[in-house]
Amino acid sequence: MNEKIWQMEEQLWTGSREHLSATLSDLCVMAFPEPIGTMLGAQLHQGAGLIPRWDLVAMTDQTTASPMSGVIVLAYRAEGRCEGMPPYAAICTSTYALKNDRWRLVQHHQSQIS
Repeated sequence: MNEKIWQMEEQLWTGSREHLSATLSDLCVMAFPEPIGTMLGAQLHQGAGLIPRWDLVAMTDQTTASPMSGVIVLAYRAEGRCEGMPPYAAICTSTYALKNDRWRLVQHHQSQIS
């Protein structure tokens, strides 16, 4: 299961907007560095063009925890590259919940690092 969740997480950075919509709960609570700030999944669905789609992301220092049945929490360092943008590095957390046999992202946080 860990490998599948990490693949889903990578696809949130580099995959299609359709994957993002299929994985992201409307009630997902997210916090991004400014100028984006905080938002719910439903807001991201409406303004998905505001979030860059990365060409490449490297995830290191990966930690996975399952504090209870049906919940998986990820923590990691991400380094992303996107054409026309400077490289981006952040410490991230994501929380997935199992609902109707599907893992949905319910929390995501990024703290940009220099």
